[in-house]
Amino acid sequence: MNFFKNLWFGISMGCAVFVFVNLIGYWLKGDLFLEAVMSNFPQQVFESIIVGIACILPSYIYKAERLTFLQQSACHFVIAIGTFIAVAFSLKWLPTFSIKLTSLLLLVNIVIFALVWLLFYLYSQSEVKKMKEKILEQTNSSNHP
Repeated sequence: MNFFKNLWFGISMGCAVFVFVNLIGYWLKGDLFLEAVMSNFPQQVFESIIVGIACILPSYIYKAERLTFLQQSACHFVIAIGTFIAVAFSLKWLPTFSIKLTSLLLLVNIVIFALVWLLFYLYSQSEVKKMKEKILEQTNSSNHP
């Protein structure tokens, strides 16, 4: 069941990012920005969902205890960014006329991935801390009747 919950979260994330990016693009460039999106709208949405799923489902790698946390994070990053790059070039989300602009946009995406990863990491660390405190409380209360 957890797999389907994560799958749904990936689909939702892909759709939310798609809407958010296109809203910002529309605010900055107007109808011109949306022309490219609307010319192949179903493919744009489908590929956005694929990117969302590619960012969420690889989180199962963190259950592989034989890998270090750094190796797990690197695998997750490579899958997510690799999928994004493949989709971005196939849908022309990244310009190919300027290597500097393309590199800058890739860097921005890497920074966004890193920030999202950091937020999830900090959240999970706080959850671990709460669980440890709860275990200590239960242990202390059972030792002192």
